[in-house]
Amino acid sequence: MKSLVAITLAATLSLCAASRPARQPAGTFAFRNVDVFDGSRMIRRTTVIVRDGMIRAVGTDLVIPPSANIIEGKGRTLLPGFFDAHTHLGVMNIEQFLRDALDFGVTTELEMWGSDASLALRNKKAIGGSLDSADLRTAGTGITVPHGHPTQMGGPDIPTLAPGDDVQAFVDARIAEGGDYIKIIYEHGYPTLTKQQLEEVVAAAHKRNKLVVIHISTQREAREAISAGVDGLVHIFADSPPDADFADFAAQHHVFVVPTLTVIEAINGASDKPWWQNSPNVVSNITPSMRRTLEIKMKPVSGPKLKLSDAQAAVGALCRAGVPILAGTDAPAPSLAHGLSLHRELELLVLSGLTPLQALASATSEPACAFGFHDRGRITEGVRADLVLVNGDPTINIKATRDIVGVWKLGVQCARPSDSR
Repeated sequence: MKSLVAITLAATLSLCAASRPARQPAGTFAFRNVDVFDGSRMIRRTTVIVRDGMIRAVGTDLVIPPSANIIEGKGRTLLPGFFDAHTHLGVMNIEQFLRDALDFGVTTELEMWGSDASLALRNKKAIGGSLDSADLRTAGTGITVPHGHPTQMGGPDIPTLAPGDDVQAFVDARIAEGGDYIKIIYEHGYPTLTKQQLEEVVAAAHKRNKLVVIHISTQREAREAISAGVDGLVHIFADSPPDADFADFAAQHHVFVVPTLTVIEAINGASDKPWWQNSPNVVSNITPSMRRTLEIKMKPVSGPKLKLSDAQAAVGALCRAGVPILAGTDAPAPSLAHGLSLHRELELLVLSGLTPLQALASATSEPACAFGFHDRGRITEGVRADLVLVNGDPTINIKATRDIVGVWKLGVQCARPSDSR
């Protein structure tokens, strides 16, 4: 859906990259009398104890250590740190994007087309850790053909899979570059892989035990990709209402879907007053880099007319069929921003038929499961203390995720922009 404009945008914008120091660890601390969304269900009026960056205990009858700092939770909900399962960073000022993400509770981003710069940043974070920005995993260079999407955007030359190339060698080269998973572009608005190449790429990646995700724009492309054996779609189609059997077809093939409804909404044109302007709690934490991308309008796209209503109908059908739905935004595509836009995606998922509980799982436990994270995405003993505390109950009103009290990464509280005002 031409939404990888985010790559060029992220590479060319010159953004404010001033670093805000993270707050220092508070030793042992406890959330008391707080409602907890643990990744799948709500636990009411309970206690969560954190020590040395890890969740040590969750329960209603816990004895809080006398030395622990106590955070009162009455009227609030504690959630796992969010995933954004479809983002881009580009090559310039990329750490600022990850700081922006953390400000709005996104503690892990999954990049769906990377660069040498994002691979280097991923490696740096893996070695030394980073408490003032979101964690990162990346697909590295995606797989496309000569003149295929996104080569039309210009920028540095990228390797492409030509007819007659050794598919296994090509996939192995992407893995050697450091990609955490394989991303395929299957986009018939431009030259794209043949069905045989698609199947061979999937088989080559699976031979190396790599997860395979795919960019599609149409329902036909989605079906062909699923038939080829991909693990996940990282857009939903919006060119037509879903066929009556599509959701069951997807469920039978055990795929997951990252719909990116926010970018489809942006393609269809935002209202004169964007959603984020209606909330003081949101506006007070918008950084210059975020505002820069939020205020850029999406240019008209060629190809089939994309309707948000068709995309939402597909998401609702997939959810009812039991297909895992993962929240992702395609930030920083025009009108979208790292961190912030995840909260709009959650609202759009609920408007598409997910319950608020299911939407919250789509940004926590579902991406953790799909991408093989065992140390996050839930609130339970022994996992990382990547946490978001909000006022209210987002299982009743999903918009409550926007009223953030605090964000913790590995037990260290993030210093958000509004904290200094």
